[in-house]
Amino acid sequence: MSTTTMNQTSGAVGRWLRILSGAAVVGLAGLAVVVAMRSGAGVRPPVAAGSVPGSEPPSVTVEKPERTTLRRAIRQPGSIEAFERTPLYARVAGYVEDVRRDIGDRVHRGDILVKLSVPELEEEVTEKEARVAQARAEIEQARESLAAAEASVGTAKAMVQLAEAGRTRSGADYERWEGESRRVQGLVQRQVIDKQIQDETLNQFKASAAARDETEAKVKSAEASLREAVARRDKAKADVKAAQARLAVAEADHRRMATWLGYASVRAPFDGIVTARNVDTGHLLLPAAAGSGGKAEPLFVMERIDPVRIFVEVPEADAGAVRDGTPAVVRIPALRGREIPGQVTRSSWSLGARERTLRVEIDLPNPEGRLRPGMYAHASITVEHPDVLTLPAAAVVKQGDQTFCYRVEDGKAVRTPIEVGLTSDGRLEVLQKQMKPGDDSSWREFTGAEEVIQNIPAGLADGQVVRIAPP
Repeated sequence: MSTTTMNQTSGAVGRWLRILSGAAVVGLAGLAVVVAMRSGAGVRPPVAAGSVPGSEPPSVTVEKPERTTLRRAIRQPGSIEAFERTPLYARVAGYVEDVRRDIGDRVHRGDILVKLSVPELEEEVTEKEARVAQARAEIEQARESLAAAEASVGTAKAMVQLAEAGRTRSGADYERWEGESRRVQGLVQRQVIDKQIQDETLNQFKASAAARDETEAKVKSAEASLREAVARRDKAKADVKAAQARLAVAEADHRRMATWLGYASVRAPFDGIVTARNVDTGHLLLPAAAGSGGKAEPLFVMERIDPVRIFVEVPEADAGAVRDGTPAVVRIPALRGREIPGQVTRSSWSLGARERTLRVEIDLPNPEGRLRPGMYAHASITVEHPDVLTLPAAAVVKQGDQTFCYRVEDGKAVRTPIEVGLTSDGRLEVLQKQMKPGDDSSWREFTGAEEVIQNIPAGLADGQVVRIAPP
């Protein structure tokens, strides 16, 4: 073999040796990367227990579900509305005599807004007043008659007593002359006295009998007069009651007409602001029911603006947590984001059939009138879930539609699907756990004794052996 051929052969061998040495270096570098990843420099692949003999189980910390109170703010847009909004209409027909208020005026309850001219009602009220006066005079007259009847009863009673006294006296005279007549008759028969004395005594006896009968008639007449006087007195009492009833009717009729006349002045029903006016002097107004089928335009619209209502629609998911008295903060963008503390005053309780939201009202004081109906508002309602079992948010994993955590049982990590609720301040409410994945009948409530892994290692597999680190 020539020298040239040997040199070419040795050069080729050198090039192959350099290629092989480079490949070896690349292989060693890849091996170093793999070793580094397995030692913790990268993401740890799932390792089942016993899959790698002699490997150390990952160290984890556990925590049991803790009972606490979770608070969360529900933030929803809203609007400001007047506490009360009332359209005012005419109750009687008449011409507008005087318009005393205009839009933007602050009024107090009972202030006259507009006055109508209704002369026929004024005349009727005057007539009713006269009838009331007449009824009162009749009462006085009836009472005077009653007093006279009472006096007549007293007189009749006295006459009865007088007649009875006369009857007693005449009865005594009758008995005296009866006895005297029998005694004289006996004396005459024995011829002690003469017949003339007997006749005189008999005449006296007959006179006493007549006097007795007369007195008895007087007694009966006096008793009849007494009964008549009592009847007149009872009638006088009835006349007084009838006059009082007529007075009551007259007064009620007067009040009714006075009420109708009062409708000629349209008054403010509460303290507030006039926000609409649709009437001028000289307008002929008809009652709302008689004009336009009850759809007539109101004369005025009044709004009560202290307090005001903040209306907020709460989504269905949070509706169950909102109660009367729940704290809230209302922010008003038009007032440079001013925030006003308050609380939920009332709610509709039922959800709207279309929006599926709960209407919530927050009443806010508005003495200065800075909160105007129609303004936008943003409400933040702080709801509470008291005494619920919670876990740190880091202990719960959500993948797609599944939410789960890892419990430690018999030294192994158990992947457990769970159902969660409210989240607040890094903690999450846990409701149920599924003991056997895929079995809907195996859902159980959390007891608080579960040991749940907080720091879930990368690549942790279901059933992998773990080591619980001391707290």
